[in-house]
Amino acid sequence: MNKFNVFLAASAFSLCLSSCETSKSPIEHLSSLVEQVEDRYDEFTDEDWEKIAAEYEKIEEEMSKYEFTDDELKEIGKLKGRIYAKMTKNALKDFSKQIEDLGKQIEGGVEGFFEELNED
Repeated sequence: MNKFNVFLAASAFSLCLSSCETSKSPIEHLSSLVEQVEDRYDEFTDEDWEKIAAEYEKIEEEMSKYEFTDDELKEIGKLKGRIYAKMTKNALKDFSKQIEDLGKQIEGGVEGFFEELNED
């Protein structure tokens, strides 16, 4: 019976310890993702951004399973703000490139149009 009580106490302690660690785990995952994005965001392909978005969704799902302290919520907010900033910066860069490409297409279209008009 004494061995059973020791086993039960050890099991309860390890469960308590692991539950304390798991609520930190999604924050650590988010922090790791943010660092990865900040280190290499300017090198990412569209496929890389899709993977980042999928990973971010998994982390969001994981975080929804826990309750966090006010300090943890503040840390989560900062991390989300940092990753959103990089995502926005990338989207603006893509949008700017699309506008630039569109401008070139319009320029070429106008030139082609007037070339055809002037042939006659």
